[in-house]
Amino acid sequence: MVQAPLLAIGLSACASAPVASRPAAEFPSQAALAAIEAKPAALPALPQEIDVGAGWAPQGALPEVAGDEAWQPEGAWGAAFSEAVSGAERPPRVTRALSCTARELGRFMLEHKAPPPQALRRFMSAACGSASEVGRYAYVGGEVPPTATDEEVLARWGSGFRERVAEGVKAGAQVVGFSFERRDGRAVATAVFAKEEAQLDPFSPVPDARGEVTIAGRLSRSGEVTAYVNRGRAGVAPCDVDLSVQRPSFRVICRPDPADRSAWIQLMYTAPKRVLATPFAQVLARRAGEAPVYQDEAYAASRPVASAEQFTRAVLEQLNSARAGVGLRPVALAARESATAARLAPHYFAAALGEGERPETDVIALGLLAGWEVDGTIRSGSFVSSFSPRGLDAGHWLTAALEMPVGRMTLFAPDIEQVALGPLLTRGPDGLGAVVTGYRFHHGSDHAADVNLLLSRVIDARRRMGLTPPMRLSDVGQAMGEELRLVHVGESDTSSALQAVMSRAVEQYGSNMRGFAIETTSLDALELPPELLRQRALHLDIGVTHHRPKGAAWAQYVILVVFADYSANEA
Repeated sequence: MVQAPLLAIGLSACASAPVASRPAAEFPSQAALAAIEAKPAALPALPQEIDVGAGWAPQGALPEVAGDEAWQPEGAWGAAFSEAVSGAERPPRVTRALSCTARELGRFMLEHKAPPPQALRRFMSAACGSASEVGRYAYVGGEVPPTATDEEVLARWGSGFRERVAEGVKAGAQVVGFSFERRDGRAVATAVFAKEEAQLDPFSPVPDARGEVTIAGRLSRSGEVTAYVNRGRAGVAPCDVDLSVQRPSFRVICRPDPADRSAWIQLMYTAPKRVLATPFAQVLARRAGEAPVYQDEAYAASRPVASAEQFTRAVLEQLNSARAGVGLRPVALAARESATAARLAPHYFAAALGEGERPETDVIALGLLAGWEVDGTIRSGSFVSSFSPRGLDAGHWLTAALEMPVGRMTLFAPDIEQVALGPLLTRGPDGLGAVVTGYRFHHGSDHAADVNLLLSRVIDARRRMGLTPPMRLSDVGQAMGEELRLVHVGESDTSSALQAVMSRAVEQYGSNMRGFAIETTSLDALELPPELLRQRALHLDIGVTHHRPKGAAWAQYVILVVFADYSANEA
């Protein structure tokens, strides 16, 4: 009996009529982008960030296990903060990790009399063991008499601080932290607020004996999870996604470079039928026994600019110089798409930096990822935005953009060939921002490497389940290759190809066969059913090609999987 479970496309085991492929991903149209361009865009008032260089290290012992250990209030200020958050309609959790973050912010403000820049705040949070980036913070501080008690300081500042805490909680914070610090005649009370997109199991940010950092949890909504880890000064690598874990749960296995004192890991979420991957957790992996130290490492020399055109030329030149320095090929500027990105950049940052939920950011990012004005058959793309009110220096901007894995995936990945760059320059404060999209392309129809990648993921998933590696249905390979060739050139459809391959498998092996097909823009979207992975003996074959359905912005993968079904015999 031939069966074909439904995954991602309409398919029937006995169907003979072709099923036309539809775009696997949804993108905003060019008309939707033009409608955004026609609206006014006004950036909110932004404070000037100070340049702190490098060398900041967290104070005190760091947790060996990252997680949500509860914070316990101490003193008059701790009691006042606890009372303020517990009285909310939906009280957030107060954790030690975010309270450590609040302590680091307080230390910095006592030393510099100004808040730390965003990149350093992100470092503080991750170094303290929180995977959630601080979205908001509130503080009160200033000079206090050395003889004044904490209670007296609270009586002076407490009312205003409670109001700011209430505002932060009301904005949707799910997890918060607090610290009260005093030094050299000054004091500061700091609260930090964060939202959570997933529940993470406790984990160690220190790699285990195999050199792996394993992060598991459960998303609050359905979608695809991917993860990336920085390696070395400029490298980035995908983490393994455990196929044996069924969504919305997930498990990723990341391998930092052993030579790195610390390395950023970003977990990304992609909604169904979308290609925009959004970070929902970030982890700072570190070597055992060594505290991470904040590094503002320059990837390019200082390059002051006075216009958007100068900025674009400087970034492209410095980016390609940095890529050449690590043995990567240069990237080209997608000129027409960059012009669109430049017109949309003010609207993107007005939405991203403003208060409240602004869906324009996703529309703009997805519209640029579509690459409607990019030449070539797009395989995939990466998007990053970065804005820093720290002056008009293209070299500083490039350094900031390359700090996190998502930036490196967009600008430093080996297979990125073109970039679209939309700059934004501001005055008062002077700042530089840009929305950037990096594009990968299909060349030819050889997908042997993709097949091997998927097979290796099946092998790893079964190994973690204590099962033997799968065996290939080698005699199906010729039929698989021919059917996928016909799909690639548009002479067949996915459902017909699967039917033909499965029929060949039944004729060849004389046993029950099952199979499924998926059309997707990402190989990571392949989700194998448990009944396949958990078979005591697994015999299967996998085939991959790509084609571009009518109306699609990108080409999309066609993945066929057939396997012998021994369940009836076992029954």
